Amino acid sequence: MSGDTAIERRRLPVGVRLGAVTVVIAAAVVATVFVVGSDSEAATPETGSPAAAPVPLAASTRWSGIPGEAGPGGRNDRRTLVLYDDGRRYAPNPPAASEAQRAQAYAMFTANLVSRANAWRMHPVGDYEPGEANRYQSIVYIGSVYDGLLPQHFLTDVANARIPVLWIGGNIWQLFDRTPGLDKRLGWTWGGYRTDRPTTVNYRGFPLRRSEFADTGVMGLRVTDPRRTQVLAEASTPDGGARSPWAVRSGQFSYLAEVPYAYAAAQDRYLAAADILLGTLAPETVERHRALVRIEDVGPRTDPKQLRAITDYLAGRGVPFSLAVYPYYADPQGKANNGRPTFTRLVDRPELVEVLRDATRRGGTLIMHGYSHQNGEAANPYDGVSASDYEFYGARTDDRGNVLLTGPVPGDSPEWFRDRIATGLGEFERVGLGRPEMFEFPHYGGSAVDYHEVTSIFGARYDRGSYYAGQCPGGLCGSTSVSYDEVYGQFFPYAVRDVYGSVVVPENVGNVAPAAFNQHNSRSEADMLADARANRVVRDSVASFFYHPFLGTAGLAKLVDGISELGYRFASPGDIMHG
Repeated sequence: MSGDTAIERRRLPVGVRLGAVTVVIAAAVVATVFVVGSDSEAATPETGSPAAAPVPLAASTRWSGIPGEAGPGGRNDRRTLVLYDDGRRYAPNPPAASEAQRAQAYAMFTANLVSRANAWRMHPVGDYEPGEANRYQSIVYIGSVYDGLLPQHFLTDVANARIPVLWIGGNIWQLFDRTPGLDKRLGWTWGGYRTDRPTTVNYRGFPLRRSEFADTGVMGLRVTDPRRTQVLAEASTPDGGARSPWAVRSGQFSYLAEVPYAYAAAQDRYLAAADILLGTLAPETVERHRALVRIEDVGPRTDPKQLRAITDYLAGRGVPFSLAVYPYYADPQGKANNGRPTFTRLVDRPELVEVLRDATRRGGTLIMHGYSHQNGEAANPYDGVSASDYEFYGARTDDRGNVLLTGPVPGDSPEWFRDRIATGLGEFERVGLGRPEMFEFPHYGGSAVDYHEVTSIFGARYDRGSYYAGQCPGGLCGSTSVSYDEVYGQFFPYAVRDVYGSVVVPENVGNVAPAAFNQHNSRSEADMLADARANRVVRDSVASFFYHPFLGTAGLAKLVDGISELGYRFASPGDIMHG
């Protein structure tokens, strides 16, 4: 295989977490470029050792939890009520089903973020009962269905609430209409949606981006009494003019002028929303900035010398790190091996195993990165080679080479998934590496069934999550009868417990990508450092990136030095999971 071909195989995007209808929400929330190593080209046997015996799978206890419980650093003795528009039932003119599904997705995103502060319960605002606020320590409402009919008793309770309330997005006019004199009490009022499409949100002295394609609308706000109103963030046009408050706080009531999830990407106003939510629900949160580095796509054909150079550098600098390892290499069509089908397991690579053992002795954390990082003999979407393809979700490329997700892989089921994981864990155990305690989906793709199974086996993931329309019907999360036409992605600036009940260690800065590939741009160390700098607007932020061992140590050193100079302290995944 030529050097140029090897470089091409190393550049694989995340595969946007979206189906045919979800471009607005998902595309930029998770957009990044993945670089995948094709590993070394050292000669290997055509067929390695037989598979390890599957190990018994015990339910996770260390990180286990259920949807609605607090995540790392959060408090289970405080609960937030998360309310959202169920447009199919409560709007005078019911919107399309996709809009109602999107409202539920926004609620899931919000609940995930709420878990950093405390526990939560979620349901449609139309089901709100009179006085229900008295059973909670805070309320968050997401207004995403235009003029969705809000219960009058909900509006009354919010206007008179003695607990923190965060109102996100639309329908704020209903609260003002229901409560005469509210503008005087709060010190600000609304003035209709802005028509000039702001592209910047200034928060804590940092200009965050707002995509020009975000069509959720920014509410125009006007402060009438600065003594009563704290302007938390401002929205402005590209030339820096036409400013208006984007987020305000008056006593216990806070308001965001839009639902901030559409086209959210790195350096986005989404970060301001995540911090404002944390500050509203847990104002006692102290300023803290930690960093994570994960060595990515380590498989049986990874060059042990390249890997040792990386681990020696990090250990020598006293930087905690993790290693995302898949234990079985498969190239069923010989696409990366001169036409010869090739299969290799960790047990066939004792030198590599020794590097991994040494890395764990020096503080490295093993992450299970799937079993083979590919699926069967077919392209999914590229060539069927480990580290190139998805393992737990279907994918194809269109005529322009863009990756499109197609739904669960053939045969996907709880039994299939558990058997694959049990065999993979057996591969780790038979070489003396023990069982990894965290899981990372290859290319961050898996079905709802797979995500639920991961939660029961590991209790913790290290990734960006994929979420599905219909998995929280009526606000009760846990359904696996979902629509795969609507797939949503979310990254986190801090650790959470998501709607699967899994603790999620964040990855939000991405990776070095030497050249553009598919629908994604190239990314340099400077790009990643700019993302980490923006992430500092979050008071308890984690700047988390991944890196491939074939890239050498020079770029890694730039990232470690640069992130440290930004004021971050490197930590281990375990540190993050403990809050």
